Amino acid sequence: MKNEKIKNVSFRAKSRNLKKIPPRAHFVRLVGMTIGIFFIFYFLYLNFKTSVFLKEKDRINVVFYSQNSKLFSFSKKEVNYLIKFPAEIEILVPGGYGKYRVGALGKLVALERNPDLLKKTFSGATSTLVDLYFFPRKTEIYYNVFNDSNFPAIGEILLGKSNANTIDRLFLLFKFFNKNPVDYKIISLDKALFDQEQFHKDFQGNFYKKTYREIGENVQIIYTRSYSTALLFSQMIDGEGIRVVDLSQEKEVDKNCQVITKKLSLISQNIARYFNCKIRIGETTVSDIILKLGNLEKEWAVK
Repeated sequence: MKNEKIKNVSFRAKSRNLKKIPPRAHFVRLVGMTIGIFFIFYFLYLNFKTSVFLKEKDRINVVFYSQNSKLFSFSKKEVNYLIKFPAEIEILVPGGYGKYRVGALGKLVALERNPDLLKKTFSGATSTLVDLYFFPRKTEIYYNVFNDSNFPAIGEILLGKSNANTIDRLFLLFKFFNKNPVDYKIISLDKALFDQEQFHKDFQGNFYKKTYREIGENVQIIYTRSYSTALLFSQMIDGEGIRVVDLSQEKEVDKNCQVITKKLSLISQNIARYFNCKIRIGETTVSDIILKLGNLEKEWAVK
């Protein structure tokens, strides 16, 4: 009986202690949990909203920069491509940098603190638009080393620096989980001097987005200084499956790039979004869409 009384007294004491927790502490705890849940859902919302793989694109182009740099072009219904870039190949770097060895490109990115150079360089080199890029956290200059690996390591996908969000990293991890080289058409570049023009001619049409071809809209590109830069844009846009019908030079300099279209469309909005251009409704005579390069001429300048 005594033991039972002692237990009852002890239980009541604990109950009193629990009741003594001030309402303010409960409120603070509740607010903290609410804020934490809000940030988790907001993080997931942003990831789903900005995910490249959830946009239902016909083709997604991903670069893995490393000792053995690669560009993967994923398609749901068409051929998947894997383009291998040895470290010794020289390619043109947009922005007025001239030609660089692929193996030294990471050093340039680190010095300029501009990872988007990877996107611009491989987009220009392959005449298509790169969506995502990955590169090592540690900056190194690479030289040719024989390595027959076609696919990135798990660490490159999950831990490498990238413009990909968490959702896209998980999508890529899933894609490479059951990797099979047979699923890809492999293009190995083995020349010391990469011929960008020849690559464009040889593989024109391989990376087309079928949806763009079905829409059938065409583009006029207007530049002020550099025909070479305008031609680069023409090749990249054409490589997406969008026909470029004219390159025109104007004396009037536009500060920022513009996309002009008679009506908003998938193509006009995607071009504006990719190159970060203002889009506006206006008259077009030669084409369905006008791309006025403006500041892009300097940012993508080629010598």
